[in-house]
Amino acid sequence: MNRPALFASCLALLVAVLPLQAADGQIDIDAMSVPQLRGEIDKIQKEVYRVFNLRTEDESLHVICHRYTPTGSNISREACEPNFLIEARANNARNYQDGTDELLDTEGLLAETDSDFSRFNEAMTALSEEYDYFRELNIILSMLRDRMEELQN
Repeated sequence: MNRPALFASCLALLVAVLPLQAADGQIDIDAMSVPQLRGEIDKIQKEVYRVFNLRTEDESLHVICHRYTPTGSNISREACEPNFLIEARANNARNYQDGTDELLDTEGLLAETDSDFSRFNEAMTALSEEYDYFRELNIILSMLRDRMEELQN
């Protein structure tokens, strides 16, 4: 990523969290409500995926977010998954419809894509080690999730 684009990304992140800053310029996660935390987690998570996708050449590892409606529900949700998992699910469904394979549940799909998840985790770790912005996003995301867990328990 070139410097102007990196600056624009950092600026966008700063503008997104600016209303949460305390008088001393620090972000006060403890003062955030559950809805504010959810919103910030969503924003930071999407930025993590955006940066990961931009800096990862292997498109099968790219994270894609999509809306779906769970069976038995009328409420749509968003899921963000690596491409390899989306492709594995589609291939399994196609093979099931063709009668050449059994329909796998989530556990079966995860077992089938275990080596892909290892590559995915290695790519995330490598990017975090070489790119400060990505590492900092993950630290912020972890802090927000920890605070959410505190409030929900």
